[in-house]
Amino acid sequence: MTGTTTTPPLTAALQQATEMVRTLSPQQLDDLAAGRGELVFRRAPHAASTRSGTPTRRPRPEVDVSADVAEINRLGTPGEVDDYLHQHDARFTVPVLRQIARALGPTVLTTGRTKAEIRRDIVAGTAGFRTRSAAMSGGAWAK
Repeated sequence: MTGTTTTPPLTAALQQATEMVRTLSPQQLDDLAAGRGELVFRRAPHAASTRSGTPTRRPRPEVDVSADVAEINRLGTPGEVDDYLHQHDARFTVPVLRQIARALGPTVLTTGRTKAEIRRDIVAGTAGFRTRSAAMSGGAWAK
């Protein structure tokens, strides 16, 4: 990049790249930072002209947050919740994970910035919370 002026297309491209990088796993981020990975540009086959100056966004898979919340609440162990979140990783972008976390209720933190942090908070606030509560109520507190 030459010069210090940021043009609208550059700003839009940087925002797109930032959003894509935020979806990477911690291992992928480590590999990218260490030079073991690379970002590759590929023109989307369905990309329309962006003459209006607004970037074309690729369609995201539909997510039924209420169905995913019901399924997460049905799962009994932290491992099952973690597996479920990883199985649907492609659908669960950071914004979608935040929606799910909010919908799960007050035991789930919504402050995570990365996918890994939000997944951890969902696991800890659902099955993890139930497991800890059961251990306390059936453990040292019971006589």
